[in-house]
Amino acid sequence: MTRPDFDTVVLPPDPPSSGEPLTVMYDTEFTSLTSDADLMSLGFTALDFDAELYIEIADANLAIASHFVRTEVLPLFGQHNPEVLTRDQAAVRIAEWLDELREGHRNRQIVLASGSPLDWQFFLELFIPLPGQPSWASEFNLVGRLVSSLLDSGRQHQAYTEAVEAYFRSHPGSRHHALVDARSMREGVRESRYS
Repeated sequence: MTRPDFDTVVLPPDPPSSGEPLTVMYDTEFTSLTSDADLMSLGFTALDFDAELYIEIADANLAIASHFVRTEVLPLFGQHNPEVLTRDQAAVRIAEWLDELREGHRNRQIVLASGSPLDWQFFLELFIPLPGQPSWASEFNLVGRLVSSLLDSGRQHQAYTEAVEAYFRSHPGSRHHALVDARSMREGVRESRYS
């Protein structure tokens, strides 16, 4: 599947939302930076309260993993209590988890924030609609954003970057683990709020 640029993804208008949106930081890991890349894992962590989800995709095609992925990413698999699920099971589990976050109120919007536009594309591929069906993201009241859109000033960007790097220094050897990367973004955004 061709992955369009993040800025050119066209989604239906956001449905009406009640209450403040919930922000969830997330990251994905995938087999390579090629057009035939396959999703391998997803990590999610809520920005303002303690809720996390980490999934490793059982039916990912690891045979096409790049050298970098084989040496830097795959050795981290199995850490942080993953739920090992097929793609279809992962889609169901993610939908359940997001519903739990907003206590079943689907009119409360969730902002999914990541560090790369590729994360949004891989996430959406789990929920490719059948012909004639609405976009899952729109139906489920999700909005994809880059983390940088959550930061207002140069000072916040600097504080974010410093906090992320500090997080990885305190968790050596864990960069490129989807859940750890999501946690680092969460800490960066939290720290940026005080700048």
